[in-house]
Amino acid sequence: MRISLRLLACVIAGLGYFPAAHGTPTQTPAGGTEIPLQHCDRLPIVILRADNVDKRFLIDTAATSLLNEKSFPRGQSRTVRIQSWNETTALNAREVSIGELSLGNHILLTVKLPAIDLGAIAKACGGEVDGILGVDLLEQLGVTIDLKRSVARLGIPPPSTSEASLIADMDKAMHSCSEAFNNKDADKLASCFDPDFVLSTPSGELRGRDEATNHFRQKYFGTTPDVRLSLTISEQRAVGDVVWSLYDYKIESPSVHAAGRGMMLCRRSDNRWYILSMHESPTKSDLKTAGGRKW
Repeated sequence: MRISLRLLACVIAGLGYFPAAHGTPTQTPAGGTEIPLQHCDRLPIVILRADNVDKRFLIDTAATSLLNEKSFPRGQSRTVRIQSWNETTALNAREVSIGELSLGNHILLTVKLPAIDLGAIAKACGGEVDGILGVDLLEQLGVTIDLKRSVARLGIPPPSTSEASLIADMDKAMHSCSEAFNNKDADKLASCFDPDFVLSTPSGELRGRDEATNHFRQKYFGTTPDVRLSLTISEQRAVGDVVWSLYDYKIESPSVHAAGRGMMLCRRSDNRWYILSMHESPTKSDLKTAGGRKW
């Protein structure tokens, strides 16, 4: 399998929206990033999908998330701690496990929440309330609420369990590639690149495994003292067996100071990871990078 630059452009264009592979919820984002809110009297309501059933959740950014026990009749009784804006209260409630909870294309798996009687809230606003969407689930779902525009705004969805496992496997492989660079091991570094690897920078493109390896060997491996490469990952997503990563990089020595940002595509083939492409944009002189995972 080969990834063309045309497909790369499609992947870049789709970074902000990856459809869930777990079914299509009835409420989909407007423009792929926003979901209109509903209301119960003047209270904001959003439709979540719990185990493939639409549920009405009241949004309360000052509380932790709760379920209405009448809407979720199963579960085991236990003591739970309920947090509001000014206190935390211990009470007996049923703990309910939801296999899949989703908002738009953002999905959480195996969510456990306390269920109590929310009938008074439903009666006060004059409508059905199946639960309360609090700050804890809003953060996990990667959702912000715009009350002025009355929408729930979706960021990049968090990785699913299988996606996170795939990304972790790729990270492990790429760590050895960074070590190969820092150890001046050109042969090992070459094995990291796909035969059709492309390195794109403002000064031009390098195409193919051999051309890229020779470039790094001639530019960095002959210097004294040694240069050191570090990558800090800011975002990662997986599409099938392809993982894209946004990163900040530094290449430093007493005589070499380079830094910038880039996007990398990696593909798994025959249980090995190969770098398909790296598109980099050097920064001027600021070598500071945002917090993230380093290779």
